[in-house]
Amino acid sequence: MRPRAIIAVTAISAASLMAGGWGAASAQASATCTWGGTPAEPTGKVWYAGQGITNTPSTEPLPFVATGPLAGDCSGTLTYRGVQGTGSTCAFGPFEAKVIGLRGVVLAAGDNAVGLVPALLYDKAGNVVGSENPQVLTSGTEQNLVTSCNSPEGFKEGNFSSVIELFG
Repeated sequence: MRPRAIIAVTAISAASLMAGGWGAASAQASATCTWGGTPAEPTGKVWYAGQGITNTPSTEPLPFVATGPLAGDCSGTLTYRGVQGTGSTCAFGPFEAKVIGLRGVVLAAGDNAVGLVPALLYDKAGNVVGSENPQVLTSGTEQNLVTSCNSPEGFKEGNFSSVIELFG
């Protein structure tokens, strides 16, 4: 995993700049895509293989898959196949994922910070080429997430939607 502190600061800073609609990230966006529908109608699916994520720090990496349709300036289906790092909880934890289905992007890396899970997107040379900002607390997921995170089995699956900005 990339150093957690670097990813957290970078991802949260990028998300803050984009949320404000100003700064280098939004000024350079050449494409904006939605992934997994909208917050009102999330169609993205995320699930953990094996042990789900809980409020107790994990003792090993937690494999997950996130997939859903792309729209806006992108098309097709985007899939992340990744892991959340050892020590992750429902509220905190870094992740890295192989990216399948988004041209020019091979890796996503980010850090969950109390339900905000911004990620930076990288090309095969290791350059940052975009960002991704999911909405994981949806009407279909919130109750399941709270209940599941407090259980021994953990949160195993839910819905999401996301906005992706690709830099030009």
